[in-house]
Amino acid sequence: MGSILRPGVMIVEIIVLMGVVWSLFLGMKLTAFDFGVEEKYKTFLCWVFMIMGCLALVFFIAHLVTFYPRLST
Repeated sequence: MGSILRPGVMIVEIIVLMGVVWSLFLGMKLTAFDFGVEEKYKTFLCWVFMIMGCLALVFFIAHLVTFYPRLST
C-alpha cells in the first residue's frame, strides 16, 4: 500500500515546494521593481525566474525520487 501512495505524495510535495519557490521569486521580482529596476527589464527577469524555477523543479524531483523513504515490509 505504501508504494502505491508514494508517487501521489511526491507530486503533492512537489506542488507545495514549487508554490513556495514561486512566491519567493514573485516577492524578489516585486522588490526589484520597488527599488527602481526599470520596466524594460521585466521580460528578462521573467525569463530568469522561469529558468531558475525549472532548475528548482528538476532539483526537487531528483532529490525526492532519490531520497524519499520507501516503505518496505
